[in-house]
Amino acid sequence: MSENSDPSVVENVVDSVTEKLHELSASAPSQPEEQPPVPTRYRLFNRQRSLHDIFGGGKPADVLLWRQKYLSGGILLGSTLGWLLFEKFGYTFLTIVGNILLMLMVVLFLWSNAAVFLHRPPPPLPELKLSEEMVASLASVFCAEINKVLAVAHDIALGKDVKLFLKVVAVLWGLSVVGGWFHFITLLYICTVIAHTLPVIYERYEDQIDGYAKVAVEHTQKQYRKLDASVISKLPWVTTKDKKLN
Repeated sequence: MSENSDPSVVENVVDSVTEKLHELSASAPSQPEEQPPVPTRYRLFNRQRSLHDIFGGGKPADVLLWRQKYLSGGILLGSTLGWLLFEKFGYTFLTIVGNILLMLMVVLFLWSNAAVFLHRPPPPLPELKLSEEMVASLASVFCAEINKVLAVAHDIALGKDVKLFLKVVAVLWGLSVVGGWFHFITLLYICTVIAHTLPVIYERYEDQIDGYAKVAVEHTQKQYRKLDASVISKLPWVTTKDKKLN
């Protein structure tokens, strides 16, 4: 009787041990499989933030990216009307400002006097006043930005950064060439149109534009390395500066 029961007992023990092993293996945390590294995506100007954050967020970014369509369209329409008045119809800035202020003052004067006779409330004109905090904040912002520009101009004038000097010369030369093509009002209107069209187009077709920009940047860097090796690195003040640094 014991001989017949021993094999069954052994089989039961083996079955229970295998079940426990299966349960332990199933409950043990599985090691995550190593995934291949995801290639970093190229973004225009190597930006790490969204276009909305780059423009400062808030209402200005919403206007430039057409998140507020009526306001963006109104600014673009107003710029177009102003450009037509100045460039096509020959009005001057002082003439338009004087006429607008004249009409505004006459309307407010008549409204105020009519309200007194008709026992109606006066026109809802807010108090025109600048607070000291607003003036101080604006002055501090402008002062900091002007100091940055002056510091860069100082370094360029003393020849501390040859590459930055060449970039500034190229930009100023481009501005002089473009300024010869258009009047200031026309150039300002073109900049306004570009600011209200290019960002929203880029946001909509971001992937395609980044692909073309990557190819263009690689080609530009290749040409710049050739120019640096053949011309810029051989300039006497550049070689002297490199020797001092070494």
